[in-house]
Amino acid sequence: MRIARCLLCCFLSWTAIPAEVAKLPEPYQTLAELARAAPPEFTADALLRLVEQGHLVDKNAKRELIEEAFRNAASAKFQVRMRGLPGTTTDTGSGSLSRAYDLKLDMLSLQSRAVRDMLPLNSAEARNLFTEITRPTLAPLTCDDALYYDLSDYYEALSAVVNGTFTPKERAKDEPLNFLTDYLGQVSSPLELAPVAAALGSVSATKQQRQGLWARLGGMMETMQPDDRSYSASLLMLSSVNAPELASSLEKYRQKSHGCESDAPSTKASDKTPKLDAYWHSSGSQQMLQPGKKLRYDKNNLPLSEADRSTPEWQQQVSDYLNQIADWTPDQEGSEADFYHEKCTVLTALIELVPPGPENDQIIADYVDFISNSDLYQQSPAEWYLEPHTLLDRFQPGTSLHMKLLDAYQRSGNPILSLEVALERSSRRQ
Repeated sequence: MRIARCLLCCFLSWTAIPAEVAKLPEPYQTLAELARAAPPEFTADALLRLVEQGHLVDKNAKRELIEEAFRNAASAKFQVRMRGLPGTTTDTGSGSLSRAYDLKLDMLSLQSRAVRDMLPLNSAEARNLFTEITRPTLAPLTCDDALYYDLSDYYEALSAVVNGTFTPKERAKDEPLNFLTDYLGQVSSPLELAPVAAALGSVSATKQQRQGLWARLGGMMETMQPDDRSYSASLLMLSSVNAPELASSLEKYRQKSHGCESDAPSTKASDKTPKLDAYWHSSGSQQMLQPGKKLRYDKNNLPLSEADRSTPEWQQQVSDYLNQIADWTPDQEGSEADFYHEKCTVLTALIELVPPGPENDQIIADYVDFISNSDLYQQSPAEWYLEPHTLLDRFQPGTSLHMKLLDAYQRSGNPILSLEVALERSSRRQ
């Protein structure tokens, strides 16, 4: 009896072991392994890119990659995309954050993207994935906030699910409409109104159903009690909505006594602009501006020619400037992130200005060493990646500087940089 019980336990333990994930053909297997060594948002993005390239044939393999990406996206540091208010994104911390959010490495954008990638492979599974998305809590914003929420990708995915995942039998029972109505009932922020309106305009519905949907959205507009910043930003978004059925409700919405005057001059709130952490205001960063400008422009404020930038005098100025940069420390700036973005901006300018040669190679090496040792990599991977991504985008693929940067990123040993280099090179080969 005891032996039988042991055999039964062994059998149960063996059956509990999950099946090994099937190996992918190369180069996908190597790329997937590199992706799994990166932070979760980069894992998710890379696995989806492998599917989206269109070269992987096995449908089951694509489904597994999408599902894996969906699970990894849940652990992204950014939960929901945010955007910077117009006029606040130049040389500011919120501007850098806004550009980092534009990479769409937040949980909601990645999972919505996974749903859309799953649709042509398995529509039922796409709908199941969508229902698993946990909507982030949209905390109220104040007029001090320079960033506002953008849920456009989420509601585009909702529209795609409503249009593409229900069978004729389910449609006969109005299940798509019920599904959509359930999600409308979860709307809580004025920043959802514009993307919801876009979704309603694109879903398949009868004339009567559509009238009911517009009426419901109009009622939400009229009864919603928004916070100031979300209200002001929502007016900017709603200005592009073309839905005559909402005209009356939208006019009532515009009359609400909410908002920040700087965003919506027609509102009744007092004038209040967002708090901005502007760059180049500290003593340390100020010392970088004037010498940096002299390296780029002449006395008449005209760009220096390549010949001007090849003289011994100019090269000595660069050497002196590099010594200044070496003495620049994070404690001179408002935050680690401010220092990171400012120093990357300075080094990026030098990489562009210094002619090809040993000195330019050294500046690239210094740049990669600096970003590789920044604490921002752990604190906010997407914001950290903004700078090396921006630098690489400045140079045309295949050019000498572009290739040198790829080589330097590869040698860095950083998981994100190694992954991005491998993905780019693989894509170009294919």
